[in-house]
Amino acid sequence: MKTKFKSYSKVNIDLKVISYLRKIQKHKLNSNIAILKLSDDIYIQKSIKNNILYLDGRSKKKLIIQNDIIQKTIKFFDKKYSTKTSLSIKVIKFIPIGYGLGGGSSNASVVLKYLYELHSISDSNFDFDSHMIGSDVCLFKDLMPKKIDGIKSYVALIKPSYRWNNIYLLFPSKKNPTNKIFSLLKSIPKNTFLSTENMSSNDLLLPAMHYNKEMREIILFLKKYYKLFIKYGMTGSGSGVFIIFRTNSYQRSFFNEFKSLFPLASIEKSEYFS
Repeated sequence: MKTKFKSYSKVNIDLKVISYLRKIQKHKLNSNIAILKLSDDIYIQKSIKNNILYLDGRSKKKLIIQNDIIQKTIKFFDKKYSTKTSLSIKVIKFIPIGYGLGGGSSNASVVLKYLYELHSISDSNFDFDSHMIGSDVCLFKDLMPKKIDGIKSYVALIKPSYRWNNIYLLFPSKKNPTNKIFSLLKSIPKNTFLSTENMSSNDLLLPAMHYNKEMREIILFLKKYYKLFIKYGMTGSGSGVFIIFRTNSYQRSFFNEFKSLFPLASIEKSEYFS
């Protein structure tokens, strides 16, 4: 019997690069995270051997995923807990790949939680195990907003008044390779002319704009209309951009102009939990 799961995405409301840890070759970050309703669908059933299939949610075409994190999750789990896992997994991808929304990490989190239940093993080690699989996997433990503080440390920001709120995601046609953006961090001088009172603070924004001309023009376009937004900025280290409108007024005219200026960019309406 198949079991269906929702694999949610995330957005970095802000991002600060603290340092680079050479020993583990990772950057230490501070960031506030919100979970997005934009999600992949994952179908899991028992099988005689592991088989993982990725399909594009819109075209239904098969996707080739490099460094498959679901396969990594199963191998890690079986080795640590001396289990033997054989599953057929189908992932229907609606979360755009390469835009900083954490789709792969979210998929791994879903599978890791499934494995605990499948093998009747306590999920008390989720935080530790998830970090061994990938830095962002732990962020999808639940829907709560979280604050990252370093590499392995996060705090869930639990309040009784959280709800789903509207957010728009803008995706330039050109993607930003994460490694490339981080490599430009020290070489691009800081420039405060971009800052507005409601713009997300993201240390990777200027390197991303330097690398990706289309993204640069999108950010400058948003800056012109900053008074329309509660918050706007880059979605983490990827090439996506998020905007949260103050009201529904002017949204239609805003997007009409946006589409005329950036015909190759795509727009996704979603909700964030905060």
